Formats: sequence, structure tokens, C-alpha cells
Amino acid sequence: MSATADPITARVHRTSFALGEDVVPYAYGDGCTDELLLLLAEEVAGADRVLLVHDAVAADLAQRVVDGLSPRASVHPLPVSAREELKTLETVLHLAEEAVAAGVTRGSVVLALGGGLVGNVAGMVAATLFRGLPLVHLPTTPVAAFDAVLSAKQGVNLSAGKNMVGTFWTPRSVWCDLDWLRGVDARQVLTGTAEMAKNVLAVLPEREDDYLAAVDGLGDPGSDALLRLLQIGVDAKTGPLRVDPHERSEALVFEYGHTVGHAVELASRGALSHGAAVGWGMLAAADVAARLGLLDDAAVAAHARVLAPLGVRVDAPPVLDRALVHRLLLRDNKRGYLPGIGDDVIPMVLLDRLGSARRGEGGRPLVPVPTDVVHAAVDEVLRPV
Repeated sequence: MSATADPITARVHRTSFALGEDVVPYAYGDGCTDELLLLLAEEVAGADRVLLVHDAVAADLAQRVVDGLSPRASVHPLPVSAREELKTLETVLHLAEEAVAAGVTRGSVVLALGGGLVGNVAGMVAATLFRGLPLVHLPTTPVAAFDAVLSAKQGVNLSAGKNMVGTFWTPRSVWCDLDWLRGVDARQVLTGTAEMAKNVLAVLPEREDDYLAAVDGLGDPGSDALLRLLQIGVDAKTGPLRVDPHERSEALVFEYGHTVGHAVELASRGALSHGAAVGWGMLAAADVAARLGLLDDAAVAAHARVLAPLGVRVDAPPVLDRALVHRLLLRDNKRGYLPGIGDDVIPMVLLDRLGSARRGEGGRPLVPVPTDVVHAAVDEVLRPV
């Protein structure tokens, strides 16, 4: 991650990440909200209206954004309750209707202020209203700042599963004061940190020391923990997303741990955060790879070492209905990448060594695994101790 201080103020730094041929600027700092808003106001000054879709619990920050941009732009805030059951097309439609009623036109800009859910809902509004409006992210949670906004994917849920309706829409830019991330609850911090654990294991194993130092410093307000995690996120995403912005081939590596992880998350019925569930999914993926002779004992031990500080410890598995986890694995949304497979096979992202994904058909980092092997790994990782 190559970052430079902004010429206007040394408190704002700039980097970027690639989404295919597009390069998305990312401005960030720590305790620099006023400076960020000064710069952002210049970027949106040409818009006839700025639609600010924001997390309802971030009303104070949203008002600060309105006040900061108002001298240069007309801002219309629209709050969203960041609840998973509201991540739907109905919410997108409601926001679009409100936006048009507020005077939003083809010359407007959409700002997304909040976590990953708000970013996705606002992204769907931006991608579809008038067939596409500029989208600017202001992430307020670690998982959004370090992972979710580093993508062109925009999506909402159906009753059958998560993110089943969506599109690709590249953001114009990302702006983040790391201080915004300090007010979130422990579950959201865990989720963002677990996604960085995934990046270390699957993409950047040489950054393990940076990652562990960041995890160790998360409880210290004076540490650079959040900055380290942001750097890991940007550095991990840039390479794969440059060649695969639609995340259908090379960038499928970022699904590591998510096959079992999503099943574990659903089976827990809310007891486990997404991050914790993906952590258990990575342990299961390592067990599968070991059973298939792909990963050695040292690589499996690295998974335990990287995930243990997050509370994902092999000696303390969650109490889950493993039979339910088995059934949910057959609903994984990556099945469509391997046409013609039956219930005897589960597509998974597996590693053949740390930082290297096993390649399957078409060169994708996705391989068919016998269902009984996956079930055995799940039962081993989640067995009561």
C-alpha cells in the first residue's frame, strides 16, 4: 500500500485500489473528519444534489457531513436501519422513491455512510437510479472500511439467501476517518478483523506479524491497529481485483472460509457474528485441505495461530446442530460455478499452501470436494470438547 499525505493537510492520506481498469481513490486519516469533508465538498461541488444514505444510528455523523458539504452542495439525508431483514429490494425502492421526491436527478451523487449493509443498499440505489449515479463510500465499520467498500459488488437479500440480487457498480471514491470505526460494537470489530485474517491466510501470509500486532493493539486507543488492518485490506484486494473486478475468477479467493462460514452463521441463528463464523469456516477449509493432502501440518497450525486471538479456538468450538450445517452447505451460492454437480460435491476455495489457492476448472480458485469429506471436516472442527 503506497500512501501519500494530501497537499492540503498532512492529516489526510491517499491511496487507491484497482477494480479492473478503474482506479478508485481512497482518502483516509485518523481524527481528520473536518479535513476529509473539506476535500469531499470539492469533489461533489458539481452535483445538483447529494443523496446521503446513512445508518440511522450514525445520525450525528450524518449531520456533520451535511454541515460540512452544505456550503458547496445541496445534501438530502436519508436514514436506513442497518438490519439484515431490511437489506431488500423493497428498501432500495423506498430509498429511490424518496430520492426522486427530494429532487435527485441524473446530475446527483449518492453518498453511503455506514457499514457494509448500508453501503450495499446505497450502492444498489446508485447503480439503478437513472441507470447509474456516482457512488461515494464513507465507511463507518471495520468490515466496511477494510473489506466491503473495496469492491464493485452491490447486492441485497432474498428470502432464500444473502446477496442473491445485485449488480456491479464501481464507487467513484472512498473517504474514511479511522476514528469513525472506534464506536462500533465488538461483533463488528471481530467481523472486520476476521476478514483480514482471511486475507493473511489466503493472499498475504507474509503480513502475519503486521496482522497479529494489529489485533494485539485493538484495545489501545493510541495504537496504529486500525491503520495496519486497513493497509492489509487494500493490499490484499488490489492484485486480484485488478484482473477480476467482477469477482468471478481470480478474486474468488476472497470467498475463503465462506462456504462453511455462511452455513455456520445461519445455523447459529444469530449467536455468531459473520466474522466468527467465517473464522470457523477457515478452520474447516484447512481441515478439508489437510484431508486431501494439500496443506501440511504447519499451514494448518498457522490457521489456528492467526484465528485464536479472535476467539476462534480449536479447543472452544460453538455448540451447533452439525446436521443443519451439513444441509445448509448444499445452498452455497458458488455451486453455479461448477455446472452439473450433484449433492455429492461441494465447491470450495482451498489452499495448497498459505497464500496460494488450489486451482480448479478454468483456472478458478475453486475446486469440487466430496461432500463426505467436507462433512467430516465440519464434524471434526465443531466437535464438542
